[in-house]
Amino acid sequence: MFYNVHSCIESVWILVGIFWRLTAFRLKPVVRAQPTRARLVQMSILILGAALLISKWPQALNSRVLPNSAPTAVAGMTLTVGGAMVALVARAYLGGNWSGRPTIKEGHELVTRGPYAFVRHPIYTGIFVAVIGTAFAFGQARDLLALPLVLLGLWLKARQEERLLSQAFGHSYAAYQQTVKSAIIPFVL
Repeated sequence: MFYNVHSCIESVWILVGIFWRLTAFRLKPVVRAQPTRARLVQMSILILGAALLISKWPQALNSRVLPNSAPTAVAGMTLTVGGAMVALVARAYLGGNWSGRPTIKEGHELVTRGPYAFVRHPIYTGIFVAVIGTAFAFGQARDLLALPLVLLGLWLKARQEERLLSQAFGHSYAAYQQTVKSAIIPFVL
């Protein structure tokens, strides 16, 4: 059973990647983007977190620290699928405004409906929940070490995005921040 859960979780991540690639063809042109240095720092942290989640090196981090049980596996799979769905729906709401790098697009719209009515960066929320689920199901020390790295990388990315959106939308974005208090984790961050 656990092998099937792991295969299912891996399939979820592959499907998310495919969706991201397929929807990247209808994007608006970029007007302003996150500085390269900030992008390199933020991406390095996210890549390190992802590498911990998917690799088997170093061996010292391969020990299982969470129960290897059906409830743990199912809870992890449920969080992974649920988080992925949140990220996909949020991505669909952004449409042509989306970018893998914090940017302002030509004709950029401030999206405040759908999942954006509850959290300012629901793609990051969904990805983080999916990563929590994956770490929970896989249950190794490396997976738990990946969590703060992924959260830090997403938080840094959200901060860059907030700066750009504040510059582009001024008072409208400030009002949105007052209405939707949470950036990534509802009621926390």
